[in-house]
Formats: sequence, structure tokens, C-alpha cells
Amino acid sequence: MNRRAVSYLRVSTAAQANTDYDVEGYSIPAQRDACMRKAESLDAEIVEEFVDRGESARSAERPGLQALLARIETVHDIDYVIVHKVDRLARSRIDDVAITLALKKAGVTLVSTTENIDETPSGKLLHGIMATIAEFYSQNLATEAKKGMRQKAKSGGTPYLAPVGYLNAREVMDGREIRMVVVDEQRAHFVKWAFSAYASGEWSIRDLAVELADRGLRKPASPKRPARPLARSNVAKMLGNRYYVGVVTWEGVDYPGRHEPLIDEDVFEAVQAILRSRRESGEKVRQHQHYLKGTLWCGHCGGRMGFTQARGNGGMYDYFFCIGRTRRNGCRQPYTAASSVEKAVEQLYSSITLNAETAAKLRQLVADHIDQAKALGQREAKVQQQRLADLDVKRRRLLDAHYAEAIPLDLFREEQERFRREEQTARRLLEAASYQFDHALEAVNSILEQLTDCAWAYRAGNDLTRRLTNQAFFEKLYLVDDRICGADLRQPIRDLLASDLAQRLEDESELLKAPEKALLYSRQHVMGHRERPHGSLPWESTQSVFRSLGSNETVLVVPTGFEPAFPA
Repeated sequence: MNRRAVSYLRVSTAAQANTDYDVEGYSIPAQRDACMRKAESLDAEIVEEFVDRGESARSAERPGLQALLARIETVHDIDYVIVHKVDRLARSRIDDVAITLALKKAGVTLVSTTENIDETPSGKLLHGIMATIAEFYSQNLATEAKKGMRQKAKSGGTPYLAPVGYLNAREVMDGREIRMVVVDEQRAHFVKWAFSAYASGEWSIRDLAVELADRGLRKPASPKRPARPLARSNVAKMLGNRYYVGVVTWEGVDYPGRHEPLIDEDVFEAVQAILRSRRESGEKVRQHQHYLKGTLWCGHCGGRMGFTQARGNGGMYDYFFCIGRTRRNGCRQPYTAASSVEKAVEQLYSSITLNAETAAKLRQLVADHIDQAKALGQREAKVQQQRLADLDVKRRRLLDAHYAEAIPLDLFREEQERFRREEQTARRLLEAASYQFDHALEAVNSILEQLTDCAWAYRAGNDLTRRLTNQAFFEKLYLVDDRICGADLRQPIRDLLASDLAQRLEDESELLKAPEKALLYSRQHVMGHRERPHGSLPWESTQSVFRSLGSNETVLVVPTGFEPAFPA
């Protein structure tokens, strides 16, 4: 034999390569035998074999193919490249042309064991036709596969690998193989714990990933990779995946799934709220932690304050620093000892107080206000229940129209998202209207008790309690040198500390008796009201520093009224 050849073998999926007891399955040995017989008919010897197992021909970036092309380009000792069929080599006309040109440049002839392609005009025509058919087959197969997966999602099935906590399973019923998703009993409880833990607000994604790994959660092993812990990105993706509440998302559209939900909607929404708040606040988990991180801001430039630990004089020392200054924005805020900042915050709490007489009056007014709001809440609950029922009917009609392909996909997505937002709003208003006002009164009483002596309660708390208290009381605390010079209070704290709260509660109590006037009151009176919080904050002493931030207001907080938790 004077002629030399190489063969190229390929199967599209790993399943084809793992069929039967032989690791090569059925297809590759069959292709090998056909190529060897073809080589014998050409009086050639196959000197090397190139194989791609589980590689799609829609791309030329395949290890075996690239190794073949590299050989014929560098070692000019090959006469033939033998393939079982043209579609084993490429299913793209562009790739087919590029590969054919590379073979021709190297003086190599492409041979198919099943197709009569050669250098004659009819052989070249047949090659072009077969390459075009291969491309059509590939694209049509992909279209049909997508159509089938879309239909599967519409019927509540899962057209992709089930996430952690579930398993893809198969069951034979009446001679038919049915693929389904079942709960993974070994991992589902880890997923449930992760959601409930993160919903508490006490865990970061990084700490959650570490804890899940320590508890023994592993991703299931695959043919190519062993079982392994979840990375932080996996945990973040898991926490935002609506699949766990029974929703299948496919091509941006949500469908009711047939699988069993692991997480209820309330826990899932609580997790999403925490994820959103942390993204909006820009709070990141760093190596060094402090309970004032995320709340403390620079009073000189308005930037965020960072926290670090420095070694010196035989020990470790904690400092706050302006992140803007490290980026050389011209800020003059110095590194400030954390102990000084902690004392300054404790002093600030001493200025946020209510005397016992005012607290007692507010407690009585709130109790009267809640009694009147209960009746209004019952009416509002009926409105929102009817609204949810109407939305459910509209959603079903929208799905029917989508299944009948009566509306385009982009419009369906837009309408589905609109319905979701409306449903979330309606459920939130229904929850507020159905709220147990006795619990609300208990919460207000608790807050009022703390407001009578905030400094003591703050000093008595541990780091976690202080962190949560700071986040509940303040949107931002502003530090100038080593002093807290101002604060943006959160609601309802700024409402409870407003000097005219008692009068406003009395006014609103009267308006609750005439609900048609309440909306006008909330728009005209409350939205235009500005009030200094009770207890003096030393902001004006450094107001010139903050005028450079673009505000000419000397008052930081803008209370919007103590209103019922549902629209009047």
C-alpha cells in the first residue's frame, strides 16, 4: 500500500458515545469499520484516527477536527481524509467550504464511505448538495427541538436539566417513556434551609455557600465532572430561580410547572427583597466586618465609608475610612478609629428620644387610629381579592392566546410581566389590609418603648442587634472627622419623631370617617409637609460642607405622614 489516509469519526452527543457496554457505543465502531473498508478499496492505509465524541458539527471548534487540520497543514504525508458521511465533518456550509479548502490546499482528497463525492463536476455537485442538506437538517432539527421544548414548558414540563434539589427521572407507563422532575430527597432540605436562612437577612451569599458546603451539599456528579460544592454564583442563581416556587421559565416566559415547589411565595419574595436591597445599597461582603458598615457615609464628600483593620504598636486597630478619598476625589475625611465612631453613634441615639407623656399620647392615638382603620381594611381586602380573581382570569386567557399562537412572544412576555407586577401589588395590599392590627399595635408599642430610651437599648444590644437597629432607624449616618453630623431617618421612625405627629393622627382619624376625602389629604397635606425630626441633630453646624453636595436644604428628613398600610 503506497497511499496513506486518516479517518475522522464523530457522534453528536455523549449519550451516543456511552451506549452499550463499550465506552464508544455503537456508532463510532460502525463508522470505523466503514472507513477501514473504504480505505482498503482505495488501496490505502489508515495511519491515524481522529475522533470527536459528543461534539456537535454546527461548529468547527472540535478537538479531533482541529487536530486533523493541524496535521495535514504541518505534515504533508496524507492522501485521503475518510469520513462516514459528509455531515460527520460539518453541518454548516461555511465550515464545509473552509475545511474543503484546507484539504485541497494540503493536496488531500476528501472521501465519504456512503456518498460518491470526488473531483468530478458531478462529485462536486453532490458534495455541495449533501453539505446543504446537512446544514438544513441541523437547523431544522434545532427548530423542531426548540418547538418541542417550548411545548413541553407550556404543558408544565421542564425542558432543561433540573436545578439542585430536583432530579430528572424517567418512568415507563403503558409502554411509553415519560420524563419528569422529582424532588431530590438528599438535597431538597439544603435548598429549603438556604432560602429560609437568607430570608432572615443574617447571611451573605458567600457565607451561605460555605455553610452549605460544610453541611454536605454537593452538585450531582456528571459524566465529565465529579460531585462538587456549590460556588457562590451557583448559590446566587439558586436564590433567584423561580423554579423553586413551581414556575418553569423558558425563552423569558413563565409557565406553571408540574413539579413540586420547594419554597413558598412569601419566603421567595422575602429573599428577592433582600437581594434587591443589597444590590441597591451596594453593600458588599469584605474580609473585615463591622455593624456600622452599609450605614455610615462620609459627611465631607457624601461617599461610602469603608472599614479596615491595621496592625501597629503590637496590636490590631479598627478604622473607618472614606472610599472616595482612596480614589483621590479630594475628600479630607481622615482615617477614624472605629471606637470613636461607635461612641458618636451612641451619643446620637441619646438625642433621639420621646418623653413618657408624648409616648403615652401617641400610643392612645395610634390605638384609636387602628380601630378606625380596621373597617377600611376589610373593604380594601374585598377589593384586592376581586382584583386577584380578575387577574387570574386574564392570565388564563393570555395563556390560551399564547398556546393558540394568537399573540407574538414579545407581547406575551410584556403582558405576563405586567400581570405579575399587578398581582404582587394586589397581594401586598391585600396582606396589608388583612394585617392583624393587634400585632401592629404591639409593634408600635415596642418602638415607642425603645424611643423613650434608645441609647440604653442600643448600648445593651450585641453587634447583630446594633446592626439591625441602625438599618431600621437610618438610611444613612454622616461622619465628619469623628462626629456624626447628620442622619437620614427611615420611616416610620421619622414619622414617629415628627413634632406634629399627634395633630396629624387626630386629623387623619377624622378623615377615616370620610374616606373619600382621605386621598386628597394625603396628596395635599402630607406630601407637602416637611419637619425636623424630634431631637436636635448637629447638622446645621456643618451645613456649608454639605451644600457642596447640591442641596440647599438644612433639614434632612421629610416625613410623609402616619397613614394606613393600604390606599385610602
